[in-house]
Amino acid sequence: MKYITAKGQKMSRFSLGTVQIGMTYGLGEHKEKPSEEAAFQLLDQAMDLGIDNLDTANNYGDAEAVIGRWLNKRRANQQALPWIVTKVGPFNHGSADILRDDILRQTEGCCKNLGVETLDCLMLHNFEDYEKDPDVIRKVFQEMKEQNMYRYSAISAYSRHDYGIIADSGFDATQIPLNVFDWGQIENGGIEKIAKADMMIFIRSVFLQGLVFHTPEDLDPRMSFCVPYLRRYLELCKEFAVSPAVLALSFVLSVPGVTTAVLGCDTAQQAAQNCRLFDQTIALTDDQMALLRDAFIHIDPRVINPGCWFNHT
Repeated sequence: MKYITAKGQKMSRFSLGTVQIGMTYGLGEHKEKPSEEAAFQLLDQAMDLGIDNLDTANNYGDAEAVIGRWLNKRRANQQALPWIVTKVGPFNHGSADILRDDILRQTEGCCKNLGVETLDCLMLHNFEDYEKDPDVIRKVFQEMKEQNMYRYSAISAYSRHDYGIIADSGFDATQIPLNVFDWGQIENGGIEKIAKADMMIFIRSVFLQGLVFHTPEDLDPRMSFCVPYLRRYLELCKEFAVSPAVLALSFVLSVPGVTTAVLGCDTAQQAAQNCRLFDQTIALTDDQMALLRDAFIHIDPRVINPGCWFNHT
């Protein structure tokens, strides 16, 4: 496993997403959430493989509670514990006091679910919550920091959001989507602003909902707009001598400022497979990054917006 140190925190570059262990999620073969025993096996396997940080949220079904019981079991056995990012929101913005109480209530709930007094990283799940009342939210987060309710603060956002606002927030980290086809926030300097603000950057949607695993031939005809870009992507995989999955991961980890990539796993076996992908990643050269940019800088916007895909619900 590969590791990085950011803001004094050492962590694996593979962050395990845990929505799958808390609720029915996705359309794959293992779409039903696992039993608690299977979830514990997955989490134990992740730790054994060197994945030392987890990504969860208070609205991922009962994921926090499952993780909390797993943490308690590991403490009892004097086993190593992971670094955990959890998320809160959306909030009630009825008034400053109502907003404060809601943030505190949800944060206290996370601590209770996870069985901890201090959260490693507390993340706002919705950028709009911050954008609506930034002064109040910063004040409440500072209050919670002084009460030792969390160590690091963070904001989750989408590509459509203003990353300059995130960079100016004073928070410690952000989670954003990024993949090899989407160069918008690289080109406009958004990611660079966050990096210059010395924020940790956690990346999700690395595989663009599995698009990188397809070939032009097996795509549904209703996604024909993806074909020329997917064909070029596969050509570059051959040129760089890496698999599509490895190139997708190598790309995000080669973007300056990126800390970790968040990948969800359904089983312990899948966690092991993804670990092997991380071990195979390469640091892309400037020339390789330039080839990728030239291929996808003017991409059809439907490709990077799954809401435009035929199977979107």
